[in-house]
Amino acid sequence: MKKKLAAPLIFCIALLAACSDDDTRKETTSGYKFSNTNYKEYKNDNDTMGTDRRYGDFGYVRHEYKGENTKPLSANKIPKMDRQKLADMITDMAVRLPNIKDMAVLVTDEEVLMAYETTSKNRMAIADNVKRTAFSVVPRYYHVYVSDKKGMIGKLEQYRSVNYDTDNAEGIIDRLIKEMKQSPQGYKVSDGENPNGEMKGENENMSNTDMNRNK
Repeated sequence: MKKKLAAPLIFCIALLAACSDDDTRKETTSGYKFSNTNYKEYKNDNDTMGTDRRYGDFGYVRHEYKGENTKPLSANKIPKMDRQKLADMITDMAVRLPNIKDMAVLVTDEEVLMAYETTSKNRMAIADNVKRTAFSVVPRYYHVYVSDKKGMIGKLEQYRSVNYDTDNAEGIIDRLIKEMKQSPQGYKVSDGENPNGEMKGENENMSNTDMNRNK
């Protein structure tokens, strides 16, 4: 009886081993071979902190006020934000919103200008969702302006080469913002801020600046 049971058992074990070997070959030839050893090697090669995991996935820095940091930073050492990467991040997030077909973003030193095409008829709600995407990643002093006006995406693209060495650059951006604000801007950001994140009185200051500039 034992001999009769042993033969089928040996056959099953051999069959399972063959199947396992066949699966491994399939994974290898398709480029997806997984093993604990390979994962560990990959993790160590790409872990910039090395094997000493003193730091987690969060960013944390502490500076005590003494020594070198008591002196003002020189102009070439002041941290600068990469506006191109910021624009790319905002655009990538916003274009994934429901009912958004196309998206363009222009980032200046204190404004985010967003033009988009939408399939939704609720322009106010879409404008609010779009601008809050930008507010979620930019510094708090930034203002955000949005527009679903036809042709505005192309207009933003025209201004991508403008910089602060361009003649009347601020005037160009201000006129562009004024045109964008003809479209819905969503709801106010807070009790003290309008839909674009401007505090009370900032609009008046901007208007006075424009008047002085045009004199």
